[in-house]
Amino acid sequence: MFTHTQSGSERLAIWRALRQDSTITTPQDVVSAFASMVPETRYLDFYTPNSWPTVFELVEEGMFCNSAITLVMAATLDYFGFISSDKLRLDAISSHVTNEQGIVLIHQELVYNFIPGQIVSHQYLAENSTRYDSHIIATDKLYS
Repeated sequence: MFTHTQSGSERLAIWRALRQDSTITTPQDVVSAFASMVPETRYLDFYTPNSWPTVFELVEEGMFCNSAITLVMAATLDYFGFISSDKLRLDAISSHVTNEQGIVLIHQELVYNFIPGQIVSHQYLAENSTRYDSHIIATDKLYS
């Protein structure tokens, strides 16, 4: 979806087009749109949510570590109305499946961005990862 060969404005336009895509009707459609992204080196300190850039800055600057992908995915899920809360739970984890570290979104006992292209249960996450930290942030923190 996003590459480093694209300019910041091109990445923002691609993300805007995704959010305007009328074929996206389920959370799985959103997750599938992000499935091909290859995570970069860790940009975000997943222990300090107050230091995280906005999702617009992440997309424009091309900062696509696992945590940043989760944040942009969460904003996209929010845009489509698939998140029914004004607060987000984001857990910092180490995956025993992918050997990656980063934050995952947990909403209604479902976990987003633990395995690319899949939504898994909270139970599956608990059985297949080590949790380092958990954050509850206001959904609007993604944007400002």
